[in-house]
Amino acid sequence: MTESKTSPAPASTPAVRRTPSISASPTATPTSTSPMSTATTTSKSTPTASALPVSIDWVRAVVTGAQRIPAPAGPGPYADAAAVLRGIGLIQLDPLTRVSTAQRLTTLTRLPRSARAEEIDSSLWPAGAPLHGTPVSFEAFTKVACLFPIEDWPLLQLRRERVRETYAQRLDPRMRAQIREVVAAARNGVQIGGIEAAMGATRTTGWNWSEIKHAAELMVRTGELVITARNGIIRLFDLPERALPAPILEAAQLPPEQLRGDLARRAAGTLAVMTVADFAHHYHLSTADAACGIELAGLTALQVPGWKDLGYCLPELPEQAVAAAGTAPAGQSRLIGPFDPLLRDRGRARRIFDFDYTFEAYVPKDKRRYGHYVMAVLSGTELVGRVDLQRVGPVLQINRVFPEPGHSTRSVTARVRAAARTLSTQLGTEMQILGGGEDR
Repeated sequence: MTESKTSPAPASTPAVRRTPSISASPTATPTSTSPMSTATTTSKSTPTASALPVSIDWVRAVVTGAQRIPAPAGPGPYADAAAVLRGIGLIQLDPLTRVSTAQRLTTLTRLPRSARAEEIDSSLWPAGAPLHGTPVSFEAFTKVACLFPIEDWPLLQLRRERVRETYAQRLDPRMRAQIREVVAAARNGVQIGGIEAAMGATRTTGWNWSEIKHAAELMVRTGELVITARNGIIRLFDLPERALPAPILEAAQLPPEQLRGDLARRAAGTLAVMTVADFAHHYHLSTADAACGIELAGLTALQVPGWKDLGYCLPELPEQAVAAAGTAPAGQSRLIGPFDPLLRDRGRARRIFDFDYTFEAYVPKDKRRYGHYVMAVLSGTELVGRVDLQRVGPVLQINRVFPEPGHSTRSVTARVRAAARTLSTQLGTEMQILGGGEDR
C-alpha cells in the first residue's frame, strides 16, 4: 500500500482523548496527486462559491491514506488492534466467520503481516477475562453493532440522548431498576444470561430475545448500561459510572455544540472526505444533525467532479502531501472485508472508487453474482477487483477472482495472491487457490 508523505490529520476529540500508541511511521513516498481538479465536469448541484474544486484521484488518495494501511512487511503506524480502533474511530461488528470476524479482518488490514488474528480480540477487549485490564473500547449501535474507542464515549452523548427521548418510555421502570441492581452486583460485569437467570426470565436463544434482553439492549443504547468487556464472544453488561473513567463521563457533559462539532471533526479525520450523507450514515445521524455538525466543525467544502453533493474535509487536508494515485506493486496489495470502513457504506464506495459491492452471504446461491463471502482487492488508491474466499480448517481457500473493468485477470490475480498470502499468514493458515479469474 502506498503511503502519504504526511500522516493524515488526527481527528479532533474532546480534551480527554489520549494520543494513540503508534510505532514508527511507514516509509514516505513521492507525492504526485494534486487536490485541484482538472476535470471540466461540475457538480450536479450548485456548489457554494467557496467550495474548493478537487479531483477524484485526490479524493481516492486521501481517503485511502487516512486508513494508514502499511506495506505487509511493515513497520506500520499502529502498534496493535486497540491503536487501529483509536485511529479509525469505528469498527463494525459482525459474527460471520467464513474467513474471520469483521473486527479481525478490519484491524489485520491495518497491521503488518507479523500481526496475528488470535491477538486481536484481547487487544480490543482487554477488560474481559482473563486479563481484566483497563477498557479501551465500548460497544454501541449506529444502525448496526459497532465498536468505538473509549475516548469517543462523549462524542455519542447526543445520539444516546436522542434514543432516550424516543424510546426510553418503552422501558418498564421496575424492570430497568431490577436490571441495574443485577448488573451493579456483578463486579466485572455480567452476561445477558446472568441477568435473565437472576430475574427468573426465560433465557434468550438466538434471535428469540427475552423481555429482559430487549430492555438491557435498549439500556445500552441510552447509555444506562455499557459494554466494555467480553469473555470470549460473550458481551458483559456493566454500569457506565463503574466501567468508564471519570474524565470520560465528565466530557460527555460538554455543550451540545462542541460535541456536534467534535463528532464531525472526528469523522472527517477518519473518512478524509465526506458528504453530509456520508457523515450521517457513519454515525446514523439525521441529515439535519450531520449538516449542523459539519457547519460547527468549520470543515472545508469540496467540489468533486460527478458528485451531486459537496464533500467536506478538515481545513488542513488540502495542504498536505498525499501519495500518488493509481495502483501499487502487487506485493503491497490488501484484501478489504465487507464491513471495512472503506466498504461498509456501499454508496460511498461506489462514488469514490466506482466499486459496486453487494454482500451476497444471504442471497440464494443460484442468484449470487460473485460468491458467498467476497472481499475487495485494494492496490494503491484503487479497488481493482474482488475475490470469493473462505477458511476451510487450516486452509484459506481462494475460490475465484474477479477483476474490475480496466484491470486484467493476470494483474488482479497476482494482487490477490499477494494479499491473500498476507492474510493467510496473519490467520495462521495455508493458502490454496481453486479457481481462475474472469476477464470482464
